[in-house]
Amino acid sequence: MIGVPKGPGRPRAASVWIAVALLALVSVGVTTLRVTQNAGAVAVADIPAEIAQLEALERGFTWIAESVKPAVVFLEVEGKVQERAGAQAPFDMPEQWREFFGPNFQMPETPAPPRVPMGQGSGVIIDPDGYILTNNHVVDDAARVTVHLANGDSYPAEVVSTDRLTDLAVIKIETDRALPAARLGNADETKAGSWVMAVGFPFGGGSQGGRFDEPLRYESTVTVGVISATKRQLSSDMAGRPYRDLLQTDAPINPGNSGGPLVNIRAEVIGINQAIFTPSPWAGNIGVGFAIPINDYNKEVIVTLKGGGTVVRGQLGVAIRALTPALMEVYGGEHGVFVQQVQADSPAARAGMKDEDVVLTYNGEKIISQEQFVQMVQKTPPGETVKIDVLREEKVVPLTATVGTMDLATAAEKPTAPERKRLGLTVAPISEEQARPLGIPGGVLVRAVDPVSDGARAGVRRGDVIVKVNRDLVTDIESYRSAVAKLEKGGPLVLRVLRRGEVLTLELDSLSE
Repeated sequence: MIGVPKGPGRPRAASVWIAVALLALVSVGVTTLRVTQNAGAVAVADIPAEIAQLEALERGFTWIAESVKPAVVFLEVEGKVQERAGAQAPFDMPEQWREFFGPNFQMPETPAPPRVPMGQGSGVIIDPDGYILTNNHVVDDAARVTVHLANGDSYPAEVVSTDRLTDLAVIKIETDRALPAARLGNADETKAGSWVMAVGFPFGGGSQGGRFDEPLRYESTVTVGVISATKRQLSSDMAGRPYRDLLQTDAPINPGNSGGPLVNIRAEVIGINQAIFTPSPWAGNIGVGFAIPINDYNKEVIVTLKGGGTVVRGQLGVAIRALTPALMEVYGGEHGVFVQQVQADSPAARAGMKDEDVVLTYNGEKIISQEQFVQMVQKTPPGETVKIDVLREEKVVPLTATVGTMDLATAAEKPTAPERKRLGLTVAPISEEQARPLGIPGGVLVRAVDPVSDGARAGVRRGDVIVKVNRDLVTDIESYRSAVAKLEKGGPLVLRVLRRGEVLTLELDSLSE
């Protein structure tokens, strides 16, 4: 508080004190503010030295975008004509027509007009000669593909080759000049937390519209984020053949971005944007996107597609899953993959492999992950003989298998008194007539699942048929009771269940009761 002297000189003394205080405030402000001399000027804070680091980071991001965007293209896809079932209802006949044709005359039904499905997506030029990498699902079953370059030029494209399993495709356009091509990187060097940029056309464009900036409809957009996780897995429309080893990113991608590149800070393409996870009822991006990794394995796929070839893969005919702690404790093994189901009359079946085996080695190489085993089998030429060691009943069993050719045909789905037990499952017996078509000696049908139970935590669903509990065969209610009675609190739980014709292995590391 500023003191004010008493007496006749008080007003003048107060003015002096206030002036001194104002000068003090101004002198302090001079150290932190720059004031221009122009009338009405605004005081601007001095730019800290640290801002230079942010400016350098910003220049880095703009350099990435400027390096990649010329190679990113917009795709318009016209599907094959699809005939529609049914017919169009006749329109109401004007009354004067009835007077001419008669009161009982009916206009004939007309066939429903054929439908031409239209789609759109993104792609990235990977060769100056006009080769473009995109998703298989973008150009699959296309009758016509039009490519729009960043400069607005448009060209018809030929689908060179596609690969359904990786969801990759290569298309080509013919031009009279070399095109700007992006560099391919190596996604295997990427880690969670690495910066990435997604480039593509989330708003669409071209004759189908959708863009709000019509003059710039062929200019791609960029979004920035990080790699959230690696080696993710998504289900596909091919039963038992999920998309594997995917990159997860929070860089926003949306419909229309499919087929566009995901690039690293070196402006190298390390992924092809494929899908987003969006829980209903939302349809936009929530920060969970996926991209197909560009690594040594998929680079071989790209080379094959670019040459117009078909990717031929080896196959054993087994459904596998990771070897979890619960599976290790019940079945043994410190590494490998768990054989969930062996297909009948498959190379694995002919070699003597069985359900619930643990694959330890493949051609002498130690198996440590699902992705490693899958790639090893798929890269083995069909017809080649391989050595496989499996763990069965705590013994190592050597097998010899002749690798077959992968078939991507989608497997067809097959479509008493209940009892409530400790797993939170209400089960009922299944009859011999029900078991025979399923190819099982028996089991119990899950009629209900307590949502807060060990059974629910393990992933059991209503309609599952339980055939084994911790290696104990379940053929009826009595065998199910006996197997469950052996379970110990804190111990592992491994259930073998049949769900829609597919054998699944469900487990818990530790039972709560």
